[in-house]
Parts: sequence; C-alpha cells; structure tokens
Amino acid sequence: MWFVRLRPITVLLAVMLPAVAAPARAQSSAPEPASSPARATLARSTLGVSVRVHGIAGRMNTDIHPGAGGHAATGVGGEVAYGASPRLTLFGGLTRMASTSSTSAVSTDYTIRQGDIGLRWMTHPGARVRPFAEAALAVRRLAFTLGDGDPRNYTAFNGGATAALGVMLFQTDRVSLEGAATYTGGTFSTWKVDGEPQPIAAMASSTLGVRVGARYWFQK
Repeated sequence: MWFVRLRPITVLLAVMLPAVAAPARAQSSAPEPASSPARATLARSTLGVSVRVHGIAGRMNTDIHPGAGGHAATGVGGEVAYGASPRLTLFGGLTRMASTSSTSAVSTDYTIRQGDIGLRWMTHPGARVRPFAEAALAVRRLAFTLGDGDPRNYTAFNGGATAALGVMLFQTDRVSLEGAATYTGGTFSTWKVDGEPQPIAAMASSTLGVRVGARYWFQK
C-alpha cells in the first residue's frame, strides 16, 4: 500500500527534475564573456592618435640676472600623441611659458617656448585611472628685452630634458583628463641679440611645474 501511495510522487519528481536541471546545464555550458563591452572599449582607448590641450603653472629659474632665483611661471600648450600599445605612447608637444627674473635692483620679463619629443609609459591598461611616466628631449627658445636703457631683443636656444609623473582619468572611451608634475632643465648657450649671433656666456634654466589638461582619442 505504501508503494501505491508513493508512486504518484515518484512520477511527479521524474517529470520535474529534468526540467529543473536543463537550465542549470545550459548555464554552466555557456562560454564566459571575455570582458564587458565598456572595459574592452577602455582597454583599446590608449591606441592610435590623440591630442591634448593643457595649462601649466610652476616655478622657473633662469639666470638672466645673477642671484635672481626662481619666480612663478604660467603657460599653455598642446600635444599630439600616438599610442603604439596600451602602455607605450610616442608624443610631441609644444608649450609657451612666461616668468620674471628679478632682484631688488632690476626686473626682466621673459618667455620660453619649448618643444618636446618623448615616450610615455602607462600602467593599468583598461582601468579608468591610469598612472604614467614620461621622458622627453626638449628644444627651448628664450626671449627677453632687458630694458633699463638696453632696448635690444635677446634670444637664446638650447637642448634639454623633460621628465613627468602623472595620472589620466578616463571620462569616456574618447575623453580623458590628466594631471602631471613636470621638470625641465638645460643651459642656454646659443645667443642672438637683435637677430645677430653674440658670444654671451651660457645661462642655466629650469622649470618645475604642474600640468593639467584634457585629451581626445581618435581611434577606437
């Protein structure tokens, strides 16, 4: 009698168990997604061509007047870059900065135009926040007028080196914000006065600043 009473339950379980097990088997056999679409897009976003505009502020020390020391400097610039891989980028940039060399007796305003060609190494490919380091060769042009009875235009050229440490913050797969601490050093040794070469002594110059900008990525 007990077998007769259990038989309907046995039949019901035999019908239900395959139906419950089938979705579980289908789910376990489904392939794992390689990555989410958003992450895949971000992972590619450092490849190809990008452009940046930035502002920079810091301190420049150029020995126009002996003992003048460093003074506040501000500037603007831009960059064109090519991401060869999610980590390695080649870039070229231009920056213009202005500052003052002054003592208690004399003061001179001056500008430095700078071009950089270098490499950027980025960590955490695909992440929203990506630290980076840069190293570049720099070419710089110094320009000023002494004033104080000397109206001539002085210009000087030199090569130097630039290093930077910073971070990029990706807002979308095409737009990122970035900030970096930068340092450039060199010695101006090739001089012209009113366009004519002059044998003026070499002049050391360095810049320590903070750069903040926005970048647009073209290739996706």
